[in-house]
Amino acid sequence: MSRRRKEPALPARLRRPRALRYVGASVQKVISRVDTAAECIGPLEPGVHITGATAGQFSAIDAVEHMVEQLHPCSVRVSTWTTGIYDVERLQELKFLGLATDVRFLLDRATFEKSPQFAGPMIERFGVDTFRCCAVHAKVIVVDGGPGRRAAWRSSMNLNKNLRTENFDISVDDGIAEFWGQWFDGLWDWSGRSRDNRAIIQAVYDRWLSQGSGGAASDPHEGAGGGSGLITAEEFAAWFGD
Repeated sequence: MSRRRKEPALPARLRRPRALRYVGASVQKVISRVDTAAECIGPLEPGVHITGATAGQFSAIDAVEHMVEQLHPCSVRVSTWTTGIYDVERLQELKFLGLATDVRFLLDRATFEKSPQFAGPMIERFGVDTFRCCAVHAKVIVVDGGPGRRAAWRSSMNLNKNLRTENFDISVDDGIAEFWGQWFDGLWDWSGRSRDNRAIIQAVYDRWLSQGSGGAASDPHEGAGGGSGLITAEEFAAWFGD
């Protein structure tokens, strides 16, 4: 009978956590149809865990602003399927004010390749090296203000507002924030290990410039959906190909 060969252990730098389990933490439960992000989430003190559902009255960008205001100065890592110019401008303002020291985005590749009219202005505001694209649909935000001031946000929300039922979980916990930070950094490193990723983003930006947009592109969140400020499903599919 042949023995199965024991696989060599991976170096520590290559080992990534697959799941995180914790016990003993009390969880606040919130369901709201009207509260703002700040009202719904409340103070972000060490050890706070919140799970909640909303009617879509606020978006992930509203939550990010609240998290940064509570935990600054801090770095911000954003993984989302798509975002818009308006959302990026709000994060840019937080960086300008010195509240967010560093901002990085993981976005789905479709955002860049299919929508240069929206990706171009975002790249112009933050620079090519702020974005990396891969096949991602996870909505995760990690805000890191240092020991005791680290938080991880997981939700159904993209950065833009969507008046539909949404869910979220937020943890002000160094271990959980580190877990999701390692997940983000793993995808970031993987997507940037070749020059292709940067070349894709640069090519989309150059294509936007060649179209004469020159920074005057309109935000997809504005004027859509019959003047409601929301994009319709048809417009969403046309812009982002889903």
